[in-house]
Amino acid sequence: MTNTTIVTCVKCDQKLRIPLNRGNLSVTCPTCKDNWLWSSSSQNLFSTVEQYGIRIPPQYRAKIEQRLHEIRNYEPKVGIFGKTGAGKSSLCNALFGKDICQISDIKACTRHPQEVLISIGSKGLKLIDVPGVGENRYKDYKYEQLYKNLLPELDLIFWVLKGDDRAFAPDEKFYKKMVRPYIKKGKPFFIVINQIDKIEPFREWDHQNRRPGKNQLKNIEEKRRNVADFFKLPLAKVIPVSANERYGLVELVDAMIYELPKEKKAVMVDRIMINHEPSIVSRRARTQAKKAWLEITLDVVKEVAKTAGILIDTLASPIRPIRTIRTIRKAAKLFFSWM
Repeated sequence: MTNTTIVTCVKCDQKLRIPLNRGNLSVTCPTCKDNWLWSSSSQNLFSTVEQYGIRIPPQYRAKIEQRLHEIRNYEPKVGIFGKTGAGKSSLCNALFGKDICQISDIKACTRHPQEVLISIGSKGLKLIDVPGVGENRYKDYKYEQLYKNLLPELDLIFWVLKGDDRAFAPDEKFYKKMVRPYIKKGKPFFIVINQIDKIEPFREWDHQNRRPGKNQLKNIEEKRRNVADFFKLPLAKVIPVSANERYGLVELVDAMIYELPKEKKAVMVDRIMINHEPSIVSRRARTQAKKAWLEITLDVVKEVAKTAGILIDTLASPIRPIRTIRTIRKAAKLFFSWM
């Protein structure tokens, strides 16, 4: 049977014949009833890795496959915070390619956290559009507990400021009290200055090419530096965008991919790519994601195949020179179609 392969159950060493043309399969060993997820893409990945000297014993492959699929199918959580009217919902829609959050120019429309699961097939991403601060003291008090509960479970935080707003007091209060402790622990965080097309002189905005004029760009950069100084953040953590004009989105995606831990890089790029036109993700971001996925694969192999650790560590050094984009793409594209 040429369209099948033999795998070994991790628990009882029972040999199982698996079809190669069925995609993802939930496999149950008939002997010990152990269950795991298997796919032909995993089998091809093992073949690719073996070309570079790493031999993975069959008894470890099922656990490696399961762990890689858990990482690949993880649903990242992105929190969008900020003052009412800053354009948080518009930013969500621009970044992730769908009209997923309600938008209103008249009143504050986000009264409760909008947890939106963007899903294509078995993959997803959770966007949490959080009620904006600054409406009144009573609501801000209620939102403190809400923020406190949400922050620990988020993978990425955006705090959105309005481009032509000069009053940062409500933002500063919530940032210092609720957000900064998590940033100190390494939580990826960005301040996004949205609606920069409204920064003076706004008549300079080039609507045809969707970019600021010379004097406007100078004022945008000055605004960016002022915000970074005010919140005591590195300049790289403050990103100017115009969600409506689709300006600065590539730079924002680049920055967030750089900041995310390696196990989240490929997953986040994948979620943006499958829900959005590819132009929003730069070659640099894709390259980082590809490198991260290869490193994750090697980490998982070492983690699961503990008894083979000496062999894998010995053969890992030749892999360093071959980590070219071409090699990374060859292995990684088996898991992500955009690679």
